[in-house]
Amino acid sequence: MMPILTKCSGRPFLMYCFSVVLLLAGMTGCSNPRDANRKNFTEAINKAIADSIFIGIQEMTVREFNSGHGGRRMAKIEQRFETGDHYLKVPKPLFADRKQELLLQDLVKKGIVIPWMGGYYTGQGLFDLPNDVYLFKSTSLHYAKPVRNGASLVYAFYCGKPGVDRIIEWTEPGVSNGVTITSVRYKARLDAVPEWSSGLKKYLNEGLQAEKDAMLVLTDKGWRTR
Repeated sequence: MMPILTKCSGRPFLMYCFSVVLLLAGMTGCSNPRDANRKNFTEAINKAIADSIFIGIQEMTVREFNSGHGGRRMAKIEQRFETGDHYLKVPKPLFADRKQELLLQDLVKKGIVIPWMGGYYTGQGLFDLPNDVYLFKSTSLHYAKPVRNGASLVYAFYCGKPGVDRIIEWTEPGVSNGVTITSVRYKARLDAVPEWSSGLKKYLNEGLQAEKDAMLVLTDKGWRTR
C-alpha cells in the first residue's frame, strides 16, 4: 500500500515553511540593495560608467563631389537623393584614427559600406587633404544615426557600451565625514556589441581591460558612485 502524505502541523511545520522561504530567497538572488556585495557594486558602477560608444564618419556633400578631383567622377551625383544613397569621406591625415580605421574595416567586411575611391581631393578649404570615399547605400542607413554638426552631417555608428566584467575586490565599508564609503576595484568589458563588429570590438575591449577603481557611497536606496 502506498504511504499517505499528511500535512504537518505545529512548530515543526512552521520551521519547515520558514526554511523553504529562506531557500527560495537564496535561489532567486534576493538581496538588500544596501548590502556590500558584487551584485550591488556591479549595478552601481554600470549606472555611472561611460556612455555608449559611437564613432562618426562625415558625409561627403554634393558640392565636394562636384568640385573634387582624383581621376574619377560620378555622373549625375544628384541621383543619390533619388535612391537615398550617401557617400562618406575619411580624411587621410598623418596620424590616422585607429578606431575609425577598424570601424571601416568591419563595415566593409560586412558589406555595410562599399569602398568607392581612395585619395579623392574635394577642392575645398585651405588644406585639401586626400579622402577615402565610401558608398553608404540607403539599405544600410539603419546601422548609423545621422547627427548634424554645424553645416556637416555625420553618421554615428553604435559600437557598444562599457560595463563591469568582474569585481576584483573592495575595501571594508567605513564611515568618512558621516558617509559610508567603499573603494571597489573592477575590470570592464564592452557589452551589447553589434554583430558586425570584430576587429573594432577586440581593440575597444583591450582598452577596457586595465583594472579600475571606483569610490562608492551608501545611500538610503543603495550604493552609487561618488
